[in-house]
Amino acid sequence: MSGNLENIQNGYLSEIAEILKLASILVIRKLNVQHVLYVAALLTFGLGDGFTGAYMMKELGIGIESNPVARHVFMTYGFGGVVAAKLWFTMALLFITYIIQMKSHEKMYWTINGFLIALTVGGLMAVNANLTAIAGNIPHAPSEVIFIYISMVLIFTEIGSIVDRWIEKPTVVDYGNNTMN
Repeated sequence: MSGNLENIQNGYLSEIAEILKLASILVIRKLNVQHVLYVAALLTFGLGDGFTGAYMMKELGIGIESNPVARHVFMTYGFGGVVAAKLWFTMALLFITYIIQMKSHEKMYWTINGFLIALTVGGLMAVNANLTAIAGNIPHAPSEVIFIYISMVLIFTEIGSIVDRWIEKPTVVDYGNNTMN
């Protein structure tokens, strides 16, 4: 009887493994650059900045944080509250970005990618500033980081918009003049 139960369990586990294998193949085939950028933005801007910012305030005091909202959340809800608030804010921002892309009548793939790249790099800059402060060094001024981030958003989204328009532009062939426009 126990041998029969083991065969059933082994069969069940092999079926689960096969389902997971097929699901991972499906995910990998459907994965594109934008999916990776959404995850990267969530990990850096949301989780990375939230966790390192909360840890920085825990270790060095709330005065070290330049964001008054983050300071308030830390004083009211603690370490986990800052991480949760940052993740919630980032997920809301990413969801709004997704909705704008879906509702747009124009192609916005590379425009959105430009924004997601800027958000990811902005998250990395924030994590770097937090870790620099935790290490006892002087981080870049928050105004510099914010200026660089906003500049990246404007530049990268404009580059993405140009690429989207260029990709959408139809090619017209005039056979009478043997030229392409």
